[in-house]
Amino acid sequence: MYMKTLLYFLLIVICINIATAYDEDDLEWACGNSKELHLGETISNGNYTVEAYNFPRSDRNETRFVGIRLYKDCVLVSDQTLVERENYIYDDEIRVTILEFSTQPSRWTTDIPEERWAKIKMEPIGMPRFDVEFETGKDDYSAYSAPIEVDLVLQNTGDSKAHNVDVDVDAEGLEVIGGKAYHHCNNLKRGERLDGKTDTPALDPITLRLGVPSVIEDTLFNITVNIECCDIRGVKYSYSDSYPVKVSGMFKISKSINDNIYINEIATVTITLRNDGTRSIDSIKLSDTLPPYFELNDNSTLQWELNLGDGKCRSFAYQLKPMQPNKAGYVIPAAIAEWTDDGRTYSARSNSPGIAVYGPKIELSKTVNPSTGDEDGIVTVTIEVKNTGNVLASVDVADYLPKTAVLTDGVTSDEMILEAGETQRFSYSMKINTAGYIELPPAVVHFVDTHDCRGTVISEEISITVNPVNQHAARTVNTPDQTITPMATVNTIIKTDKESGVGSVCALIGFLAAVFVIKGCLMRFISSQTSSNFLFEDKK
Repeated sequence: MYMKTLLYFLLIVICINIATAYDEDDLEWACGNSKELHLGETISNGNYTVEAYNFPRSDRNETRFVGIRLYKDCVLVSDQTLVERENYIYDDEIRVTILEFSTQPSRWTTDIPEERWAKIKMEPIGMPRFDVEFETGKDDYSAYSAPIEVDLVLQNTGDSKAHNVDVDVDAEGLEVIGGKAYHHCNNLKRGERLDGKTDTPALDPITLRLGVPSVIEDTLFNITVNIECCDIRGVKYSYSDSYPVKVSGMFKISKSINDNIYINEIATVTITLRNDGTRSIDSIKLSDTLPPYFELNDNSTLQWELNLGDGKCRSFAYQLKPMQPNKAGYVIPAAIAEWTDDGRTYSARSNSPGIAVYGPKIELSKTVNPSTGDEDGIVTVTIEVKNTGNVLASVDVADYLPKTAVLTDGVTSDEMILEAGETQRFSYSMKINTAGYIELPPAVVHFVDTHDCRGTVISEEISITVNPVNQHAARTVNTPDQTITPMATVNTIIKTDKESGVGSVCALIGFLAAVFVIKGCLMRFISSQTSSNFLFEDKK
């Protein structure tokens, strides 16, 4: 820390000395821009603007002038009159040069000022800039592997010489076991490279050897090059560039599955965990996710917990059954392992392998039209078969009529060949003789493909509503004078009964009285016959 502070102080002193030991001829300028300016026109570069505000007359025909105003951030900072090929430098930051004029010297005093122009060039002060090239043997290193070797090539790609160049390499925790992390160069011209070995005639890069640490999880280390320098005026500049290097962790997790399977086959997923470190990793919680369009073929919970000793390896496997073909393949989600060590929580994800599934996928649907109708009406049934898989299949479709239905047109079964993605359909008509809520039997399709993959698909059950036909329709009775319907007769009788309610009651009372009288007479007749019998017996 003390040495860096001392070097920084010396750099400031050197820059001050440089600032007092140069003149304008030593300044270096960047590539500028030029423009022909008429009276009142302007040209800009960066935060500076030049305006041509005056073309004065001259008594000498061989001399031409232009008056310019220089603005910095829209504020007037200078007012100059310049002749051809003359330049003006302001504050060692901008150089203005008059390149040429519009007319010959003999006409300069007689032409119109508004038609004159001067071509003016603006050049900003040149600055040093650096480009850093990183070269490593590889970008991914494993624990305990060979050291990381880095070659650094630094070049001044700016517009001026760099003075007192300091280069500091920060390896972000990686140990420097070879080479130097700090370099100094007094001067570096435009286009010149920094030599890593000044004691050799060849131009050498800066070479570093960095030790590979042992990390639990994959870690990125940024190798950063910090450059500080100043220009001839003593103005300081700083540049920085980084390059990432990956160090693989001690813990490894990977996941594998069959590259491809058929729709009626089973895929096996294997998750492998490995500890390449020198100490045990305990209480690892491993979890996996069921991918879409697959179902488990066993009772795995996709959750495991384990301890993994140093240098040990463990594997877990389970089986998946595909539900939908996909020639392009499915991406299987990554498995995740989590654990805690020294109060810090770690997490690692496996790769996400892919699997292609081949085979047919037969879909069957059944529709009716109309879904509500009258008894003895005609109903049309449509059967649709679709192959949403990626393999050709032979299909046998059969449908069935309700017990009370009669086929009136078409057929209820069909055989067909379905290409991948193809759809076919057929229809038939039937008449249902029974009213009510009628359940239609489902259609059934049997299929087989070229790999002898077989299956059966049943459509959803559907129903229709059949309205009854009125069996007591009104009948007409013809008479010589009028037409009378039974319903009308009933209505008439009901109306007459309502109007003669009192007469009906009286008739009922009379009827009951007659029954009572007849009953009394009958009883007296029976009693008299009984008395006669007794008298006859006494006479005997």
